[in-house]
Amino acid sequence: MSTATAAGPPEPLPADWVLKRTKDNTHFYYYNMTTGESTWTKPAPVIDVTAVAELAGQILSSKKEKPSSSSSKRPHESSSKDRHSSKRSKTSSSKEPKEKDTGPTPSGKVRVLHILKKHTGSSRPSSWKEKVIKRSLPEARSELSELRSMILSSAPTSLISTFKSLASEESDCSSAKKGGDLGFFEFKKMKRNFSEVAFKLSVNGISELVETSSGVHLICRLE
Repeated sequence: MSTATAAGPPEPLPADWVLKRTKDNTHFYYYNMTTGESTWTKPAPVIDVTAVAELAGQILSSKKEKPSSSSSKRPHESSSKDRHSSKRSKTSSSKEPKEKDTGPTPSGKVRVLHILKKHTGSSRPSSWKEKVIKRSLPEARSELSELRSMILSSAPTSLISTFKSLASEESDCSSAKKGGDLGFFEFKKMKRNFSEVAFKLSVNGISELVETSSGVHLICRLE
């Protein structure tokens, strides 16, 4: 155990503690005037727990009143993410299928002839005529426009026979072997934009060019 000697100057002590000499006047020791405790070792300072708690409370209150820069950014970042999420939601909701339902479905059946010109963007760019279709969409439109002009320039009495003849030679659809005849079908059996045109045509009427995922069509209604 270490002791304090008379040669050393006394240092500040915690409250109620004093430095005393032994009876033989050769050593110092520490004495607590309140508790009567004595020790050779210098007593540790007493921590005021209440004061420390009050100080800690003041520090926490100060931090709450003045948020850090990192926490102040979080609301901004969150709102930014919300805006991006909202934009994605609006973008996705604004996308509609190419062949959307535009009205009530007509009843009954129609019978039509058609000529199909496929292109590189068709869902199946292959036909009985060509294993691999190499024409572009503009080329398909151009070729079918020429065929349409040839059909319309024919005499009314030979319009149907001209259409069938050209369909058997030029159509990329397997119906070419039947002169382009698709037979009778209900509205829902074909792609909607194809059916909408077919059901609106008058008998022996020739349509404008009609585009579906299969390619570009020319339609003639029979019955």
